[in-house]
Amino acid sequence: MSEIKVGFGLADIKVGGLDIGLQGDGATFTAEPNYLDVETYELGLYDLYLDSWSVKLKVVFQEEGFEKLKMALPALQELKEDGEVVGMTDGRIHQRVRDKAQEITIHPKDAGEDTDYDITVFKAYPTGAFERAYGKEVVKYEVEFIGLPRTGDGSTGGNYFRIGQEGTD
Repeated sequence: MSEIKVGFGLADIKVGGLDIGLQGDGATFTAEPNYLDVETYELGLYDLYLDSWSVKLKVVFQEEGFEKLKMALPALQELKEDGEVVGMTDGRIHQRVRDKAQEITIHPKDAGEDTDYDITVFKAYPTGAFERAYGKEVVKYEVEFIGLPRTGDGSTGGNYFRIGQEGTD
């Protein structure tokens, strides 16, 4: 009889090797295959052709700090004084984002040391608006990361994400 494994709870999430800290809400990972229709005149839809993957991770940050802000908006430029970051400003336009894409790892907290169901997004970049509310509620902000292909070679797998441990085959 096989063991039934039921996942539960939050995850430890690292962006570029740095822990995002406390989550303000649950995170959501989505991997959706994008298909092209293969149609014939006589039969209509005959087959599907895997064209690409749409990979996303929504995370709600609860901790503040320049390090966390840089995870949400990597195009920002750091303002330093005596080598210490004292602020951030908008970065120059027309930057390539691929160079700033980071690896993200998602490790279920209830898994302990077991990495069998860890998710790794190889190259991820945050998209969307940065929005911070000023009110009576606890400050938190949502960041959505999208996965970019790791290489330009679509003839091999392992371009967007992995679930589980890295294999040797």
